[in-house]
Amino acid sequence: MDEFEKKDSEAIAMPRLVGKRRSAIRLGYIGLVDAAPLLVADHYGLFEGKGLDVVLSREVGWATIREKVLFGELEAAHALSTLPFVATLGLGSAAVPCVAGMVISRGGNAVVLSEELRHRGVKNKETLKVDVDNRKAFRKYKFATVYACSPHNFHLREWLASAGIDPDADVELVTLPPAQMCRNLAAGTIDGFCVGEPWASRAIGEKIGWSPVNSEDLSPGHPEKVLMAREDYARDHFEENVALIAAIVEAGAICEDPTQRGRIIELLSDRKRVNCPPEILDKCLSPAFNYGLGRVEHRPGFLRFHHGDSARPTDSDTDWVLDRLGRSCAKAAESARLEKARNVLRPELYDAAMSLPC
Repeated sequence: MDEFEKKDSEAIAMPRLVGKRRSAIRLGYIGLVDAAPLLVADHYGLFEGKGLDVVLSREVGWATIREKVLFGELEAAHALSTLPFVATLGLGSAAVPCVAGMVISRGGNAVVLSEELRHRGVKNKETLKVDVDNRKAFRKYKFATVYACSPHNFHLREWLASAGIDPDADVELVTLPPAQMCRNLAAGTIDGFCVGEPWASRAIGEKIGWSPVNSEDLSPGHPEKVLMAREDYARDHFEENVALIAAIVEAGAICEDPTQRGRIIELLSDRKRVNCPPEILDKCLSPAFNYGLGRVEHRPGFLRFHHGDSARPTDSDTDWVLDRLGRSCAKAAESARLEKARNVLRPELYDAAMSLPC
């Protein structure tokens, strides 16, 4: 656990809902491309169409999302797929049962390495291993992810380990907010990162980094972001919660429509939403992925919002999260109780949302 999260957990006692719940649903998100379904649902009037009064709240980081959901300052949120599990188990926070009735997005993460590493001869994980070994006597390379218990952290660890690099001994892993990744890479304070869009495409587009691998290469279709809510909110406000899911699923289908891409790019580029140049956002939403250094490949599954039943959480999604939490985030004593979080993902909430009249 990083120092920021340690301070977080020390400051948090068992949360209670703050005052009387307002009539509006406060829906939190981080300014990333995979928040697009929430922004589209709001902008296109889909929430209103489901009879909901939703107020979007852009937050600064995942620890803030976690705390605000736990304390009842947000009714629901765009969240890392791991966050409702972390909250339910009390890993680095108070233990508060949380659920997720839908997967907002699948995939969308990429490992990015600095131009300096390329100049040192790093071309892939094998040459990175050689360089890490050669540099051990001088310094450890430093790589960043957005949250200790995150899919990004899992992807980075697994990729390093596949090259024979021990992520805990051979390199240093640090935590940074997504929006600080590119500036730190350009400044040389980190040597690489694993993060969601638009930051990988932005680093590649600005020629400050390149990508040896993305999440589609490592874990095709992994659950990336979910709609997180406290279990008691999802139970006590069942109709509102499933209507919220229905609206976001509908918005996800719009996000996959190539005829809507221009409108969505314009929406996301606003500085109050994702705040990213349209040309970078176009690359993020393209079915092709630019790894940099002239390598562009067709990767339609790299970032998915809606593909068949992709928004429906599955047992395989639960297995994917719990297995990696056990390996990377939970201590031995905590690993024994991971099964207590097996009911975090709730496909029945998705099914109820899909049965609502159009």
